[in-house]
Amino acid sequence: MPKDRKKFDVNKSWMKLIAASLLLDALILAAFLTSDPVRSPASTWITSAYKARYQVAPVEDKTSLEAMHKNASKLRREQCVACHGSKTESKLALHRIHLTSDLLPGLGCPVCHKSISLETRTNKFVVRLVDVGVCKDCHSEFPGLKPNSPMKPTDFEVDCTTCHSGKSAYKHGRPYLSHVIAPKECKGCHGGRVLPWTAKHERDDWLTQHGPEALEVGKDSCFKCHEFGLQFCDECHAKKPPTHLPREQWLVNHVPKARADTRACFTCHKADFCKKCHVNHEPDWRQKHDDFVKAQGTKTCRECHSPSFCSFCHAQP
Repeated sequence: MPKDRKKFDVNKSWMKLIAASLLLDALILAAFLTSDPVRSPASTWITSAYKARYQVAPVEDKTSLEAMHKNASKLRREQCVACHGSKTESKLALHRIHLTSDLLPGLGCPVCHKSISLETRTNKFVVRLVDVGVCKDCHSEFPGLKPNSPMKPTDFEVDCTTCHSGKSAYKHGRPYLSHVIAPKECKGCHGGRVLPWTAKHERDDWLTQHGPEALEVGKDSCFKCHEFGLQFCDECHAKKPPTHLPREQWLVNHVPKARADTRACFTCHKADFCKKCHVNHEPDWRQKHDDFVKAQGTKTCRECHSPSFCSFCHAQP
């Protein structure tokens, strides 16, 4: 082979190597420029691809935007991702848990977000972003664990495919569930991940009724669901409730409310808040009040306190 041909081949190889190096550097630079602490470059590129695929452009008309979100159940996941991203690396743990689970490969945005309100959440208006009824599919008590069931709790410790196999294999009705689920994972959805969801969440008056429910079950029960980035209580409770306005009217109206359930007052107010206007007990009143109640009864107490107030310290028999 002529020397000049060999030299030409060597130079060509170096040119390919340099070109590959430059291409790699460009990819690294692109990845660096399109990433942030909570979003990978791959997620950014996928979003861009979906935008091109669905030719998504900013919706200027507010009415059209509201209508589209109100009927979110009719959208495809890719259409949601085109604007909102994949959410697999979302700051909201609830998104990361469900969207990266091997058990839910077909889970799309419209499964949970069937209808979305774009109104601003306030202490006067409840905003529904999620169809909470979906939660009960996997997080409710399994009928097989109820007292009248022939099944026993120990039955859930065995391999379910011992019976549910072949023609007897159970076919999941939810299209987003994986078709291949390890037997050890069955218990998770069938009674193993029960959360304190109640149908009351779907009521139109849930905004006004959730307070007594929260007082009844305790905040720890609420945060079994709401701890995953959904601790938005302060968005409403840091502001004065609409019932407290106008002030002059509330000064009159608060009396029966406080007598009905004093605990509700202490959702926001400290115990000594009432003393600013009402009679001030002695500093050692907590130690003395027992003798007073035994001698005078509780009639005077109930002029300010509801019966439930005592339950803060005194357990019910």
